[in-house]
Amino acid sequence: MWLLGYHRQWATGYNTKGSLLFVNGATHEVVRKPKGYCVHSPLKRYIVVVLKGFGRILAAGPLGVALFGVPFFGASLALGQDKPQVAATTDDYKGSEAFEEASRLRVTEASKESLGKVIELCKKALELGLDELDAADAKKMLGAANFQRAQSTLEELAGARLPAARVTKVTNEAMQDLQSAIESDPELVDAYVLKARIHLLRQEINKGGEALDLARVKLQAMVDAGERDPEVKKKLSEVIIMRSVSRQDVDDRIDDLLKAIEADPENEKAIQLTVESLASVGRLEEAEATIRKFLEADPTNEYALRRLIMMFAQSEKMDQAEALLSERIQKQPESSLVYALRANVLLAKASQGNTGPEDRKTWLESAKKDSDKAIELDEENLDAYLNRARISLALKDLEQAKKDIGYLEEKRPEIPDLAFLRMDIAIQEKRMSDAIGELERLVQLNPENRMLLMQLASMYQMDDRPRKAMRIAERLIQAEPTDWQALRLRGDVLLALGRHADAIGDYEEAIKNIPEDEEDLSGVLNNLSWVLATSPEDSVRNGDRALEAGLKACELTEYKKSHILSTLAAAYAELGQFDKAVEWSTKAVELGGQEENEQLEQLKEELKGYEAKKPWREKKETEEKQTKPAKPDSGIDT
Repeated sequence: MWLLGYHRQWATGYNTKGSLLFVNGATHEVVRKPKGYCVHSPLKRYIVVVLKGFGRILAAGPLGVALFGVPFFGASLALGQDKPQVAATTDDYKGSEAFEEASRLRVTEASKESLGKVIELCKKALELGLDELDAADAKKMLGAANFQRAQSTLEELAGARLPAARVTKVTNEAMQDLQSAIESDPELVDAYVLKARIHLLRQEINKGGEALDLARVKLQAMVDAGERDPEVKKKLSEVIIMRSVSRQDVDDRIDDLLKAIEADPENEKAIQLTVESLASVGRLEEAEATIRKFLEADPTNEYALRRLIMMFAQSEKMDQAEALLSERIQKQPESSLVYALRANVLLAKASQGNTGPEDRKTWLESAKKDSDKAIELDEENLDAYLNRARISLALKDLEQAKKDIGYLEEKRPEIPDLAFLRMDIAIQEKRMSDAIGELERLVQLNPENRMLLMQLASMYQMDDRPRKAMRIAERLIQAEPTDWQALRLRGDVLLALGRHADAIGDYEEAIKNIPEDEEDLSGVLNNLSWVLATSPEDSVRNGDRALEAGLKACELTEYKKSHILSTLAAAYAELGQFDKAVEWSTKAVELGGQEENEQLEQLKEELKGYEAKKPWREKKETEEKQTKPAKPDSGIDT
């Protein structure tokens, strides 16, 4: 009998159909089995087992047979036979029978118990002795069986809550098998990875990192050696990502993630983690460059496009965002997503504080058209319906907004924004109790959400419930004394209660803590200027400070807000400069008419007073509105 050469094939793309095995000049068909492949042969000792290890299919047999994945064309093919050699018999290697039995079990059995038998048989075969090729294969089989038994052991942890002692026992058993797998087959990369997962589960960060580093070195060596299998590069990228998570230093983590992208440029998970990590430390230009490069390779990737637009929005580069999306629409005219994103950008531009009424209307109408187109292209694009509802509300088209909200409630009633939209409709329809009810339900679900609490306090104030608003404001400030938003909120409530000196103190404190580039700074300055200029309390008024704050508020809003121009006029009137007061009050009335300002009549009254050389005086003392007692289970601490 002839001893043929040994042959390996990479698993990716491997096809056993029509594959033949040549033993002693005879042809045998390769047959697929549940756990691998085997050969039907009249001689039992020539059974060949083809096992799936990490990334490869390997041929193993007690007499070192050869497997060739090539079609048979009628020729008597026997690769590796330069000259005949005398084959060893099973009697020469006493472990052959045990290895043969292990090979049969490996193909036909898959239970944890059978894996244990395979492990024992492989150990026995190696102890008794095998030829060089079979010994190598027996070690690989032993490593693979140990690895699979470790996997089977860890299945007990999946989705189960076990006592700590049981978790320790299970992971220890798995770790022993993994260590044996690595000793038997040092190239079994999956064993290092699973070992790392166990270490990380146990919070053994350094040991987990060491195991991942070993896996990374072995995979990198395969790539450096010219391995072209994309699965190897994907595995390398995933291992690097795992290693990055265990890094304590954020820069080290980012360096790892960049190497993960280098290993597999199409790994979206690596892209996402890299971008978010870069953004978290303010390296926005690098994050943007990373996304742009990924988009070049995958122009339709939804995450990359959404994230890039979000970054533009955060950097207030709305014109760039609009230009990018317009370019995308030219290239992808049938993309519902791109139209929906551009509608969102246009809505954001229309919502900017310094937007003029004409520009605002133009952007809103364009956003509405984009939303309509997005829905036309994809009737299931819920983002487009949500955008159109918001845009319709801004355009005061309540009928369309209600239709879109109704559709969304039917399709996805759990969307949190629906409560805000219903609240906005209730406000526009002057149903304040309904609007507050929607917000109270949101607060019940998110009782520690500061922004929701502040909005609820503002709604209480709008509904003439200043004392309820005050209790929320006090609670927020007690938790964070320098929160300028909470200070501004309490200042507004104090102003409504007629406590002008206290309101001024909160406004001044808010201004100390508010960022210079914060859009709401103009609103705080405006309220401060107003009370300093119009309070009937002589000890409170301060015309110079009122003018200083009023001018800055106007500058921040580019003199385009009627109510802020009105405040500037009041400051000039307090200083006795009635010509200036009339000038700016006149502009406030004109602009208020263009804006359809609800306080237009008061603006006109102010102008009449200044023309009569009378400063404006105002002090509101809102009385608490009586409402039905809250339900005991409302869950809102006010």
